[in-house]
Amino acid sequence: MSIWLKKVIWFILTLVTIYIITSRMGFQQIFINIFWVYATAGFLLYVLLDLPPLKQPKSKAGKSILLLLTFGLFSGIYTGVSAFLPQFDPSVEIEKINKPPFVMVEAGPELIAAGKDIFLSNKCVNCHKADKTGSSDRGPNMDLWQFGLRTPDELKEDIVDPRKRQALGFEDPKSKKAMPTYFGEEISKGEFSALFAFLSTLWNKENIPVRGKVGSEAGLIPWDEDPEIIALGKKVFEGETYDDLFCAGCHGKDGTPLMDGARDLRNPLSVSRNHDRKLKDWTDADWFKSVSEGVSEGDTFSPMKAWLEEYPPKAIWLAITYAKQFHKKPENQKLPEPEELEPIHDLW
Repeated sequence: MSIWLKKVIWFILTLVTIYIITSRMGFQQIFINIFWVYATAGFLLYVLLDLPPLKQPKSKAGKSILLLLTFGLFSGIYTGVSAFLPQFDPSVEIEKINKPPFVMVEAGPELIAAGKDIFLSNKCVNCHKADKTGSSDRGPNMDLWQFGLRTPDELKEDIVDPRKRQALGFEDPKSKKAMPTYFGEEISKGEFSALFAFLSTLWNKENIPVRGKVGSEAGLIPWDEDPEIIALGKKVFEGETYDDLFCAGCHGKDGTPLMDGARDLRNPLSVSRNHDRKLKDWTDADWFKSVSEGVSEGDTFSPMKAWLEEYPPKAIWLAITYAKQFHKKPENQKLPEPEELEPIHDLW
């Protein structure tokens, strides 16, 4: 086997090793590509340096030309290889700056009250419990399911086409036919707006949402114990659902922190700068407060921002749903108590 074939094989093995290590560590694909690009550039330079030396020109002009050609060649390699990296686009950044942030706007009390009247007048309370009123024998309990986390389009689809997506725990023949299909014609556009305003209030920061039927054999399933919802939470946590909401960028795809100051989500004994209770003792409200309000210490800049200022509460609960899985794994139950957290101002 020739020496150059061996070098090429070692180069390919190096790229594969870089990919495996960076993927296991939870790096984004863009950073993996950067490692590859610079490894390739380094290999090309190594090849050039290892080539047989050129015959030196005798004249000063020839030497100067050779020097310029060498400089141009090496610069061209790095410039050419770097061209494969993502380039800075000012227009994209300007668009992000000018994009209005997500604002939690609550409908006025009159519109909410009108929506509740529509809910009651259409006898929705016969099958749904909402705002502590009604029954949930034949339809989901909207308080526990937190229907306010759904978008207006999702709510309208549930009302207008109730057979399209059957609620978990209500698959029995009686429940399947319980929801009328004529509400799309009976309720006007303005009434829908009021109804959505009322339904949007049906969520809270204290308890993680659930699915299922109260009193059924399967019972209510919290989001953090529901495989289908956990899978959705994984996509949110790893940045696949919402732009720029990428929890794994700091906490790692496997819960191992990638940034100084980020909490190790694997360790049940870890504590927060906002809460002195250990992670295993956190309530749902503690989780929501930490993620939605971020970490702050006076006016000091914090690496953990208040995510609820930019994203809907559904995104917060989904991210929490998946984040809670790391410290529950059996292999993480015996992790030692972590060192005391540094103050934020020492980190930044």
